[in-house]
Amino acid sequence: MADGEKLLTDEEMQAIEEVVASGGLEEGGYNVGAAAEQFDLTAADSKPSFDTTILEQINERFHRHLRIGLLRELKYSAEVEMGTVEVMNYGSYIRNLPSPVSLNLTNMSPLKGESICFIDPQVVFSCVDNWFGGSPRPLSAVAETRAFSATEEVVMKKVRIVVYAALLEAWAPALRVQCEFVRAEPNPLLANIAADNDLVIINRFKVGNGSDALGAIDIVHPFDSINLVRGSLTKTTGPKRTENRLEKEWSKRLSSSLDEVLFEAIVNAGELPMSLAKLNGLKVGDVISLQDMGRSELCVNGLPIYEVQIGSRGDNAAVKIVASTMAGATNE
Repeated sequence: MADGEKLLTDEEMQAIEEVVASGGLEEGGYNVGAAAEQFDLTAADSKPSFDTTILEQINERFHRHLRIGLLRELKYSAEVEMGTVEVMNYGSYIRNLPSPVSLNLTNMSPLKGESICFIDPQVVFSCVDNWFGGSPRPLSAVAETRAFSATEEVVMKKVRIVVYAALLEAWAPALRVQCEFVRAEPNPLLANIAADNDLVIINRFKVGNGSDALGAIDIVHPFDSINLVRGSLTKTTGPKRTENRLEKEWSKRLSSSLDEVLFEAIVNAGELPMSLAKLNGLKVGDVISLQDMGRSELCVNGLPIYEVQIGSRGDNAAVKIVASTMAGATNE
C-alpha cells in the first residue's frame, strides 16, 4: 500500500458507521469466546525443549561401568536399569527424597555449579547385607531420624568412589570432566545447588529387579550447567576404521586357511520307532526296513545343513542333496 493511500474507502467507512449506529454489533466481536490458556513466557517452570541424546549415550556408558565397579569394589552383582533423563523443578525433586538421605555434593568441572550424587538409603543397606554374606534386601520401617552407622558410611564412601569412576569413564568421549567431592549432606534443605523453581536434570538408575527395586542412584545437574556446555558435548558414533596393509594380509590368510579346516559330516537316515519287545527280539541276520522314513539330514558338527535322499551310485552308497535347511538359504 502506497504512502497516503487509505486502507478503507469512504463508502466502506460510511457502511461501518451505519452498522454501529444501528446496533448491529451488540452481539459481540468475532472470536471473542475462543478458548485460550494462559502461558507466561518468563516463568521458570516452563520446561524448555532439550535434546537428551548425548546424555542418554553418557548414561549408557555409566550404566555399564557402574555395574562393573560395584562388582569389583563391593562384590555386589547388582541389577541396574538403564538410566532415564528427566527435567523438573529442584524443589519438587528434593521434596520427594526418602529419609534418611545421602546427598553427595560434587564439583564436576568444567560444569557450572555443584551436582548431586544421590544414593538411596535402601541401596546402601542392601550393599551392607551383601558385603557380609547376606542377600540384598530393603529394610522396612526405617525411622526418618535414623543416622547411618559407621559401617554404612564406609560402604557409602565405596559406592561414591564407584560412581565417580563411572562418571569419568562415561563422560570421557563427550567431555573430559573431573569429580571433586565437596561434602555429604544429610539434610536436603541444606543442599542448595539451585533455587526451588530452577530446573535440574535428573539421571536416574534404579537398582534391583522390577517390582523388587531397592532404590535408585541419581546424578543431578543444574539445567544451566548442562545447557552452557551443550555445544561442547561430542556425540559419540562408531568410528569408521580402515584396515592397514598387515591387517588386510592377515584377514586374507585367515580366510584362505579356513578352507582347510576339516569337519565331520554325518547323515542321519531318520528315526525308527521301535518297541522294547521288538528291540529285545532282534538277533543277528534280522533286516530292518528303512522305507517311509521321511526326510534324512546331513549334519556338520551336530548342525543340520541339508535335507538329503539316501541311495547308491555304482557300488557305493550315496546321498543326494535336496534342499538346504539353513535359514535364509535360496537352495540354489
